[in-house]
Amino acid sequence: MAGVSTVQFDESFLSQVERVRREITERFLRAHKVLQDRERDLLAELQDLLNDFTGEGIEEEKLLEKKLGETGRLRLNLRKSKTLDYKNMFQPVEVFGRHSTKDESSTGVFPYPGSMAIDPVTNYIYICDLGWNRVQVFNSSYDFVFSFGHKMNGPAGISIAQDKVYVTLIRSYCMNVYSMRGKLLHSVGGKGKNKLEFDRPSGINISIDKNSIYIAEFDNCRVQCLNLDLSFNSFILDIFGPKDVTLTSTEVVVLCISDPCLIIYNYAHESIRHMITKGVGKLVIGPVRLFVDESGNILITDYDVHCLCVFSHEGELIHKIGKEGQERGEFIQPRGICINQEGRLLVSSENPNHAIQIF
Repeated sequence: MAGVSTVQFDESFLSQVERVRREITERFLRAHKVLQDRERDLLAELQDLLNDFTGEGIEEEKLLEKKLGETGRLRLNLRKSKTLDYKNMFQPVEVFGRHSTKDESSTGVFPYPGSMAIDPVTNYIYICDLGWNRVQVFNSSYDFVFSFGHKMNGPAGISIAQDKVYVTLIRSYCMNVYSMRGKLLHSVGGKGKNKLEFDRPSGINISIDKNSIYIAEFDNCRVQCLNLDLSFNSFILDIFGPKDVTLTSTEVVVLCISDPCLIIYNYAHESIRHMITKGVGKLVIGPVRLFVDESGNILITDYDVHCLCVFSHEGELIHKIGKEGQERGEFIQPRGICINQEGRLLVSSENPNHAIQIF
């Protein structure tokens, strides 16, 4: 028809539109999460007031309505944490990614998939790609979204807090801080034994409540604690080969290569107990990564036995997931562990056809 023109968009323009759309969505979700957190804080304060003046609280883990004079009703819905049934985990419900040492430019391909972290706002999965010095990011449907690797050499540990991604770099002897889209914001470290220096920094975990960043240093035989402003706080010393660290509300849990291989500290950095025996014929042989779920269960990937071991908080073995192999439900040198917002367990390993398995 006369006067009608056809406009064609090239792929680069369409990809930019999609990128902008994703970023707007992420920013909206993040702003919504901030409002939710603030609402939760206000409700907690109100609950304290109710306890003080009426002796009545708001029951957790279920919906409850309470009359507040003539001002209306307060409705509180606290999400109940899921208790995972580890004993029935044999086959993954989903798999994605693959192991390869050749396809460096390909997405969803890893030579050495490692530690993982979940963005609590978008549920995106951030995965350390140790072989090609980058972090690959996937959405909640396990589709590749983007990757980043600016000034990244040997990404080993990863943690997400306050809209930032913290990555330890085992070959650069430092810790980098990135935006959620992978822009480098800060870097701290350098090889050495002094404060704010590292030697083979590995696992990392962050507590907003404690204003603390904990980093396991394998060759320095210590865990270094920083404040959130990246200033030095303190050391936990004399740990033989610490590989990973995770934090609960009351404990600092350290995985190392000594026997026993798990040391639990309080936040005064006093050792509370040692547990989980290591070595041939014992509970684990090659512990590499650590995760503590909401129920206090302790998950450890065993690099040498090619499985995931699940222990109770007291150190009793609950279940072993997987064995050596390349099929679904089997692992080749597993490393990373995390649990997403839906309560799914994710494990990374060097399986050729599915580097990440979801149980």
